[in-house]
Amino acid sequence: MYKNYLFDLYGTIIDIHTNEDKPSLWQTLSLYMNLQGADYTAQELKAIYRQTIANSTKYIFEQKLSEKKQNATPFEISEIEADLSAAIRNMYEMKGITPSDDQIADWALVMRTLSLEHIALFDGAKDMLKTLKNQGKRIYLLSNAQRLFTEPEMRMLDIYNLFDDIFYSSDIGFKKPSWHFYNSLIAKYDLMQSETVMVGNDWIADAWGAADYGIDSIYIHTEQSSEITGELPENCRQIKQISEVSLF
Repeated sequence: MYKNYLFDLYGTIIDIHTNEDKPSLWQTLSLYMNLQGADYTAQELKAIYRQTIANSTKYIFEQKLSEKKQNATPFEISEIEADLSAAIRNMYEMKGITPSDDQIADWALVMRTLSLEHIALFDGAKDMLKTLKNQGKRIYLLSNAQRLFTEPEMRMLDIYNLFDDIFYSSDIGFKKPSWHFYNSLIAKYDLMQSETVMVGNDWIADAWGAADYGIDSIYIHTEQSSEITGELPENCRQIKQISEVSLF
């Protein structure tokens, strides 16, 4: 029925559990930075991290507002995705350290490793992606995610090369359900709306984000899904297993 499949990642293809509030995470990260000459206590680092993420979001919002063309589709700051790499760089620079790109990438991986409690593919996810490719479908990733740790995780789970293209919100500066994030992918490949479907586990970001753009969606409720407090769009199908996607 469809030629183009847009996929969410976390909670849809990847089953993941993280905890960024663990005291041990910030204690280890502060020690990690202290060893590089950036003197932080655990509490200070946690607070500065959250502030730099907020600052990055505000900066990108103001930048995009200044670039916005007259009569273009409006957007709110809630649609903006922070740039983690810029936030990490800022934390080092606040302590007089100019980090290399490798240092920034390493920091992100250390943080992610410390926060991870579980990561694996959902049963049938990889086979489903392969089935779609064998059917000649175009497969894209449209994920609210930071490239710094998401790309290594996808490579580790051996699914990175199954996608025709990958759109991270950290690269685009917008996140689902933003019209602009959907448009970044659909406009690039000039996809026909009637031939395109969004697959995800978030009833707002994925189902309603797709509906607002004018495309169908396939919704799967997983442990990572938020509670549905309203109605799914009329053009949304609900499935129980990710493997069912290849039936549409």
